[in-house]
Parts: sequence; C-alpha cells; structure tokens
Amino acid sequence: MFCNSFVGALDILLLFFLQAKLPEKGIPKWGLRAALLFMELGGVVGSKLILRLPKVGYKVIFAVTSALVLTGIFAEHSRSFVIMAIGGFIAAVGDDALQVRTNAKLQKMFPSQQRATLTSVESFTFSVIMIVLSPLAGFVFTYW
Repeated sequence: MFCNSFVGALDILLLFFLQAKLPEKGIPKWGLRAALLFMELGGVVGSKLILRLPKVGYKVIFAVTSALVLTGIFAEHSRSFVIMAIGGFIAAVGDDALQVRTNAKLQKMFPSQQRATLTSVESFTFSVIMIVLSPLAGFVFTYW
C-alpha cells in the first residue's frame, strides 16, 4: 500500500508540475488542453494494460511501473513540450497500472467487511506521502 501510494504521489505531482511547465515551454493554450487529456488517457491505457498481465508477479509490476513513472519525471526536464507530455502519459500508464494491480491484490487479502477500512487506510497513506513529498517536489522541480 505504501509503495503504491508513493508511486501514485510521484505521478500526481509530476502531472501538476507539467500543467504549469508546459506553457513555459511554449505549448499553445489549445495544445495544453490536448496534452492534459493525452496525459490522463495514459491512466486508462495503464488500467487496461495491466489486466492483460495477470500472471506477472507484483514485484516485477512494481519495478516496471516505478521505472515508467521515473521516465516521466526525467522527461519533464526536456526542452520539448511534446516529450514532456509523452513522459506524463508514460508516468500515468505506470501509476494506474500499479494502482489496479495493488487494489486487486489487497481485495483478495481482506474480507468484504474490512474493505471500507482498507480504502480509508490507503487514502490516509497517500495523503501522508503527499504532505511530505509536495514541498520536496516543489524544490526538485523548481531547481533541478
């Protein structure tokens, strides 16, 4: 749950910063709307793609999806808004793929009576990670 929340927080922060940085790189207003939609569609692709890989182990999925999110973070440092948007798409693929796999795994571990509590703990974990990462990400994305 912690790993999933950490990867998700990195992706969300990346998409927040891309929304601000893409105009700085010269993307037109209509292009920003299209880029934001494109990046969010990465989540749809990731959610569907992970369903085609039911036999791949969780550790492998975690490693690959983490690498996808890190690829998106590195693409944020590109001079091209196209590459930056593609990086955001790739990060969203990884984040949502991991989210779907983690939820499926957790659903099997807990009886239905405890799933509301599970959702609350998962949300709390994500919130705590965001509280810590938000100022750090602001520093990293501003100065790195």
